[in-house]
Amino acid sequence: MTDHADPPAGTIVSVAWYLEGAGRVIGGLLPRGHPEGGALGKRILCGESVWAAEMHPWEQEISAEADLVEPGPPGRPARIVVRCPDGAVTGFVDQPGLPAGRLARLTTGLRRDARQVRVRAGGRVWWVRASHMFGVRVTRDPGILVYSTRGLHAEFGSAADPLDVSVVLLTLASIPSSAYAPILGF
Repeated sequence: MTDHADPPAGTIVSVAWYLEGAGRVIGGLLPRGHPEGGALGKRILCGESVWAAEMHPWEQEISAEADLVEPGPPGRPARIVVRCPDGAVTGFVDQPGLPAGRLARLTTGLRRDARQVRVRAGGRVWWVRASHMFGVRVTRDPGILVYSTRGLHAEFGSAADPLDVSVVLLTLASIPSSAYAPILGF
């Protein structure tokens, strides 16, 4: 994946973008049983001008029927890997507002702050949050706006670099929107 923009053969494409300044980008999945998918499968991101990235679930099988990754609480984060020119940047995706263990399902969705997704990789922290009616807002600590949507228009902030773009697109293509968007409004 690091040497070319096309996804590996057998990839199930979930979403495709054409980004101004970055070209064609594909988010998809390598299901369990795929030669490059690993024991549980994984979500991938590849494209012409973005760094290849992948997300592995926490003890959850990836299949064509259940292809999204639940971020889970801090004790059970999904794993993210971004393959940049200097080597792999590894990190984790979780929801710190969710309690660990069997009570997580009972309390999911009761509090708005439980819907914030945290991504940690390469010494950075990103926060994925719902905004407005059907929007998404991603900030990088300390409070730098990296990505936002307004209606059907989405744009990266001027401070966004290839790591930001790769992490944001992989995260949005890999996790269900219910992980960061409350069901009954914002």
